[in-house]
Amino acid sequence: MTAVEQTKDPFADEAWRAAIDHAAGCLACRTPGAGCETGELLLRAYEEAARLTRSESDAPTN
Repeated sequence: MTAVEQTKDPFADEAWRAAIDHAAGCLACRTPGAGCETGELLLRAYEEAARLTRSESDAPTN
């Protein structure tokens, strides 16, 4: 999923916003080659929420 794609899950949207807000104010996140544990955790939380949303929307409905 790219940053341009939208999800229908409010948690995924909130997780994306948290990751972006953190990265905007974090020097480590904005520095190429630097690592930020918090930024990585927030990004992983977003990826997981987006993955769950996709798997739920791809599931067959009965």
